[in-house]
Amino acid sequence: MGRTAEASAGSARPRPGAAAIAADSVAAGGALYRLGRHAEAERLAEAVLRQSPADVGATHLLTLALMAQHRFDAALAVFERVGAGAARLHLDFVLNHGATLSHLGRPQQALDVYLEAAALDITQATVHMRLGIVLKELKLYRESAESFLTALTLEPGRIAARLMVLHMRQFACAWDGFEADRQALLAALERDDGLDARGEGAVWSLAAIDHPPALMRRATAAVSGRLQRDVSTPLPVRRVADPRTARLRIGYVSADFHNHATALLLVEVLEARDRDSFEVVLYSHSPDDGSPLQQRVRAACERFVDANALSDRALAERIHADGIDVLVDLKGHTFRNRLAVFAHRPAPVQASWLGFPGTTGAEFIDYVIGDPRVTPLAHAPFYSECIAQLPWSYQPNDSRRPRPAPSTRARCGLPDDALVIGCFNQSFKIGPDNFAAWLRILQTVPRALLWLLWDNEQASDHLRRAAAAQGVDPARLVFAPRLAVADHLARLPVADLMVDNWPCNAHTTASDALWMGVPLVTRCGDTFAGRVAASLLHAVELPELVCADRAAYEALVIALLEDPTRLARLRSHLDAGRSRFPLFDGRRFAGDLERLYRRMAARAHRGLAPAALAADTAALRAAAEVLAATGHPIGL
Repeated sequence: MGRTAEASAGSARPRPGAAAIAADSVAAGGALYRLGRHAEAERLAEAVLRQSPADVGATHLLTLALMAQHRFDAALAVFERVGAGAARLHLDFVLNHGATLSHLGRPQQALDVYLEAAALDITQATVHMRLGIVLKELKLYRESAESFLTALTLEPGRIAARLMVLHMRQFACAWDGFEADRQALLAALERDDGLDARGEGAVWSLAAIDHPPALMRRATAAVSGRLQRDVSTPLPVRRVADPRTARLRIGYVSADFHNHATALLLVEVLEARDRDSFEVVLYSHSPDDGSPLQQRVRAACERFVDANALSDRALAERIHADGIDVLVDLKGHTFRNRLAVFAHRPAPVQASWLGFPGTTGAEFIDYVIGDPRVTPLAHAPFYSECIAQLPWSYQPNDSRRPRPAPSTRARCGLPDDALVIGCFNQSFKIGPDNFAAWLRILQTVPRALLWLLWDNEQASDHLRRAAAAQGVDPARLVFAPRLAVADHLARLPVADLMVDNWPCNAHTTASDALWMGVPLVTRCGDTFAGRVAASLLHAVELPELVCADRAAYEALVIALLEDPTRLARLRSHLDAGRSRFPLFDGRRFAGDLERLYRRMAARAHRGLAPAALAADTAALRAAAEVLAATGHPIGL
């Protein structure tokens, strides 16, 4: 039938009613939404609502379209406008209201909405997953674990729920049945094709659970694979600039360009870069906190793009239009990441760095930036990306950050005559194995106290009980409150020695201690997360503080506590070498990183596939010479 005849036939039919027109428009909007055309779906939904303000389908479509565009404030206004309307009888609508509140940092309100969802249908595993997430945000970890356990009971194949049950118990330091639960999790991951790809943000927590390194790749590949499948139309391929003649454009994507640990680590590298050879653009979905750190980060770059209200597709198109040569993700599979942007392939070279200690499992990420210790080339099978090594440590630091005068034991609530061993990591990193090691150290060294960060009441309560059960006076566990950065740094020298966790090491907290002149003993593991402190200690020329196993770790900590002269030498070494250590040399780090970017870009410009990039031989040789001169030879 031709167009004219078809029009005539249509005009002969009765005109549909308003309800039918609205339904057709909502259906069309739904199709646009599924195609990723979210702004068009939004306009259709608004057109329907102008005629029928109470239309449930249009209201739901509008909130979905706004959320997809990361316009959560606008979505919340719609949810609140609905009030107790008919849309609130629909489970997905109520769940999306809770997700919006959670994204906007209102967990208590989100909890109330999720309880409303539970009243609608308590048999849905997704409801209990969402409850678990918001209870975690409220630091109600035991309750969060119970919610995830309920989701697992309702859907036994939901691996994300199984993983989060275990992880919430880690936060609460509630270890009853921990090993059996860990083994069950590993068995489930081995049986499955990877972590549940419906995505409740669970995969990052695997870094803190002892696991075979290959499992991380399988788990993250499931989540990243879903992101890739959701891209209907890839962006046109763009050739990278010639790094020999052109100014390379580097883009960074993160939610942490504010007063956050990532920004603290990164800022001097941005400031010290070669501005003649590199242009840097930050694509930020961070809160605008107006902090001095955020102002430093913004001032260090040519452009700062606020991506909070851009959908994944829109942000990818912006990056592509900006001509970025190397695009770097600083979040990985952590909370509020934008890995979906990278799935659109907006840049010819894409890399993962700093924010996630492991592989993204993504075919659309070309390189993972590490170093010879966190990412030895022998570990290549555990990464979907090609390993690109910096010569010293993968972790940058800011030599301009404050180094305040040390606090006193009295101010910290510690006795002057005690031997203080400290650990300021979050509670989820304190596992039963390393806590048992600490208790044995306390039993061997009667004057020793364990100084921990107060993370949550559930954890401190369980740790005191665990100590008492092993015959250690709970009073020998002293919990320190959270403080502002300068005050926290000032108290660190009060400790005689810092002790590390496994399987997930101290990261920023380790470099904080070394910056303040406090030695750290670590145990080197098999995964990226378990090798970070080893990397940092090599970059301050103290590889002898890296232990291969638990027995060596315990022995070394005890030996140091019983040898004050040796401890004093270590502290003097850190104080005297601070200005020359690679770990605290932002300018050196910036140069090493830029050389790595040039190597990535050069391969891509020549049409070569990404390949492993070993640490620069000259830089490694210089490192070996420095360590040899200080009595710590290493092999190349």
